Amino acid sequence: MTKHNACFTRYALRPVRPFLTVCKPSALLWLLPAVLLVSLTGCVHLGTPCEPVELPAGAPSVRDVLASLTENEARLHNFKATGTIMVKLPEMEGIQVSRESVVSFAAPDSLYVLGRRYGTRILNLIYDKDSFLIEFPTRREYYYRPSEESLGSVTTADIVREMFQPEDWKQLNPRLIQMTAYDEEKQTATLVLWEGSGVALRHKRTLKLQGAPWVVLENILYNESGVPVARTNKSHYYNNNDLHYPTQIECTFPQEDVWMRFIMRKVETNGEIDPALFDIPAKLSDLIYKKHKQVDLFRSDITSLDDLSAGTAEENQDPVP
Repeated sequence: MTKHNACFTRYALRPVRPFLTVCKPSALLWLLPAVLLVSLTGCVHLGTPCEPVELPAGAPSVRDVLASLTENEARLHNFKATGTIMVKLPEMEGIQVSRESVVSFAAPDSLYVLGRRYGTRILNLIYDKDSFLIEFPTRREYYYRPSEESLGSVTTADIVREMFQPEDWKQLNPRLIQMTAYDEEKQTATLVLWEGSGVALRHKRTLKLQGAPWVVLENILYNESGVPVARTNKSHYYNNNDLHYPTQIECTFPQEDVWMRFIMRKVETNGEIDPALFDIPAKLSDLIYKKHKQVDLFRSDITSLDDLSAGTAEENQDPVP
């Protein structure tokens, strides 16, 4: 067994060596597919030494785990998926379900969501370059945010990142990452990510991984006060040409009391995706030209997806893929 420092002290900029690693505005959130709180085996008081963690001799290094995550992520250029989106929001009645949704993603952070209900297009969502646009075709309404803004405890960019690519793995400093647990039998590991330095050093994220190759099973993001603000669980991984990707994503944003799940039944990876899908300026110009009404989602009268499919126009009917 090898002992490793379990956490950083406030004054320490690096862990004790040796160092092994493996590592209420919520209307926008229901369009995206992730969460219970996990407590961190955290640091103790300022300047107090931390108890060492004993890890199996076969535990992988942080660098090896980061390299594996980087390699897998580099293989994903884009994907298109059809499936079911489930969401629970304080403003909406019960769990809302759309079984005819389409999600298109282009790395690193371009997203398009088409929501259908009973064969009717009830929403189009586009996220690109920190801008959000949501169209409600049957209501001839849209909501637009021109840049990254806070939705409470998270930003629009946080939502997309937490779901798909929470970190740029190759840019992380292994000296600010610790493995706090490793299960040799299950091949799972827990990583704690820190950011900052000196007295400003803080716990940013906890990851539960499985490998190898290593993939994310659970991801918890903390705010500057150490409070969990987003938790994402990924499961039912598939392998396509050495690209490992989840087909179920579940997210929770505890501060907004929002829960959602995305279940993908059909996934196409690294195929052809029209860049125009993510062209927010062009789409916005078209909506303005058609005299659609801009609305404030945070003061919306939408209480269920049925509100979006009521009074459907024929132009919004299309076949389910």
